[in-house]
Amino acid sequence: MKDRRSTYFIFQALLTIVLLLFFFYRREIVMQWPLRLLVLSLVMGAMLIFLALSPMKWLMRQSVQGIWFISDVLLSSFTVYWAHQPGSDLYVTYFLVIFGTALTENITQSFLVALVATLLYGYTALMNAHGLPADPEFWLRLPYLWIFASFTAMLTRDSRDARQMQEQTYKERLFHMERLAALGQIAAEVAHRIKAPLTTIRVNAEVLAHQRDIPQKMQGDLVQIQQEVDHCKEILQKLLDLGRIEEMDTLSLDLRDSIRSALETVKPQLAQHHIQLSAEDLNTSAALKGDPILVTEAILAILQNAIEAMPEGGRLRVGLQRVREKAWWEIRRKSQETFEIMIEDSGIGIAPDQLETIFRPFFTTKTGQGSGLGLSAALRIVDKHGGSIKASSDGIGTGASFRMIFPST
Repeated sequence: MKDRRSTYFIFQALLTIVLLLFFFYRREIVMQWPLRLLVLSLVMGAMLIFLALSPMKWLMRQSVQGIWFISDVLLSSFTVYWAHQPGSDLYVTYFLVIFGTALTENITQSFLVALVATLLYGYTALMNAHGLPADPEFWLRLPYLWIFASFTAMLTRDSRDARQMQEQTYKERLFHMERLAALGQIAAEVAHRIKAPLTTIRVNAEVLAHQRDIPQKMQGDLVQIQQEVDHCKEILQKLLDLGRIEEMDTLSLDLRDSIRSALETVKPQLAQHHIQLSAEDLNTSAALKGDPILVTEAILAILQNAIEAMPEGGRLRVGLQRVREKAWWEIRRKSQETFEIMIEDSGIGIAPDQLETIFRPFFTTKTGQGSGLGLSAALRIVDKHGGSIKASSDGIGTGASFRMIFPST
């Protein structure tokens, strides 16, 4: 909200400067120019005070925004009329106002302001020329104004759609985070109620399966029961891990150690599946505050997902890099430094519509395998450390890439 107010204020301040400069430049042909300059200055100053002091909920109302921009058009028209010359130098103020409507991300307002600007500009030209203007440039400016208004409307629509998509992604991520947190809280309660019955079922199934007078088909069914019980226990353990995430220890750690530990754990699986590993940029220190065990488990979950995506072998690349982000105009602000762990595989890839879905709890593309909680747990761990995970893939059969982003200390 605060950023939006400052954006509105800066735009209005720039427009005020432009109008006052134009007016002052034409003062020699303006009757009673000191008085009219004072009136224009007071009105524009009042609008700046309104933008600075009004509640943000007022400024977000479409009616207030519409009145605000139409007022800017009126002030521009008064400036043009008082200067007695609807020339191209004063005409650009209409472009400024129409361009400013893009800040509201409202296409209707852009065209409404363009319509009002056209009518007022035409009326001003008629009054100054005492009839239809003979200047051909005047008739060229009118279609230019509407072309510019249409272009501004297209930019408004695209920026609004992009922002809405980003907000929707953030909302879905937040929903998944809250869902995982709730699962973690109830995991301990569910565990002691389910663990004992599952153990009993598995033991009895194993005992029955070893009896000689049991038919062969029934023995196969009993073995399947044991496998499904083990799968249930795996899911239960994942739920318990989610609950443990909420009890994170904050210690000093180095991401290089976490990466090496996770790679050491999956080394037998890499050899078993004939996967070539390429570990890069693990020599630079990457110190931060967090839980070393949980961070290792998050990296391990992403590595495990990559291995399962390459059942017939492939290539796995793991990298670590330090990224400094600071806009060129933010001279005084300290740059934000992050560490990014890149995990890329040449596996089956991810469908575009599943790039966000894969982080949902219990979502899995492996029929009969996996708990669907590995990536969810990894995202929850990274989120608890103030970071994020971004997945990318060009589609099925093109491999996948995961970026685990951690803020540095």
